[in-house]
Amino acid sequence: MRYRDAGVDIVRAEAVKAALARAVRSTWGGGVAPLAGGFAGVMRFPGAPGLVAATMDGVGTKLHLALAAGRVADAAADLVYHGANDLLVHGARPLAFLDYVAQARLDPDVVLAAIDGLARACREVGAVLLGGETAEMPDTYLPGVVDLAGCMIGTLEPARLLDGAAVRPGDLVLGLGSTGLHTNGYSLARAVLSRSGLTPGDPLPGGGGESVGEALLAPHRWYGRALLPLVDAGRVRALAHVTGGGLAGNLGRVLPAGCRARVSPRAWPRPPIFRWLVKAGEVPEEEARWALNLGIGMVVVCAAEQAQGVTRELAAAGEKVHALGSIVAGERGVEWAEEARP
Repeated sequence: MRYRDAGVDIVRAEAVKAALARAVRSTWGGGVAPLAGGFAGVMRFPGAPGLVAATMDGVGTKLHLALAAGRVADAAADLVYHGANDLLVHGARPLAFLDYVAQARLDPDVVLAAIDGLARACREVGAVLLGGETAEMPDTYLPGVVDLAGCMIGTLEPARLLDGAAVRPGDLVLGLGSTGLHTNGYSLARAVLSRSGLTPGDPLPGGGGESVGEALLAPHRWYGRALLPLVDAGRVRALAHVTGGGLAGNLGRVLPAGCRARVSPRAWPRPPIFRWLVKAGEVPEEEARWALNLGIGMVVVCAAEQAQGVTRELAAAGEKVHALGSIVAGERGVEWAEEARP
């Protein structure tokens, strides 16, 4: 199976986003930081901290699984974690979150569960749930479905902006473990689940007793607790949040011209949920690397001489750290070094 077989065409989506760029940039004045491939938008204000903002388009069709399992609050929390990580990539701290919750007919229990989840996650990342909006649109949404979206706003000290410009050939690339799919690839995962004949309550093959549903609903991790001290100390040169587009698609967004990442696909053990999805769905390896995070939720680029200390501190903070590869001179982008070891 491929992602487009499940109804999601990433190539078309990327083309649409590229076509929007001209109109978007026409509104920018001198206060906007022109981040090529940025995970969030950054504005500078003279004499004040910068403002960073990112819009979250939801947690994908993970919400369908969460609704069926009675775990809407957990899925809503993932929306905040996703947004906070996108700000973290540029060295920013979460400040406030605004949400949008919509259904064909508002179900008070579902809406309240969603807000409870958002509030819980906001407390964890240090943001306020500043406000939001609910909408009841029977002609737009299917009965029983809930749509969640939001905007995360943060602050940034200009001297701490991470935009990838500091990356150099010779730097090392580290990966931090994910807890499952996070919030991407669920249309594909649900299609594989349907095809497999298993139910969410069935044991995950090779999962050590974990059910399929538990593995698919694992939370989207917030990496700020471990990474912000390193960012503040200037020991990180770039970060990439691994979301839609996979590891290569997102790491490539934070590399400067003349820098190329060489990553070994065997540098980390692939968690059981991904092994099962690829096997049960007969998902081509190239498609799996593109549509799924495959067990790496955040990528850290640091100077080679800092790598050992950074790894030690991240591990002490509870992170699973993997040496993925290195930065070499070459065309901007990411290549899979099939035979190389980091």
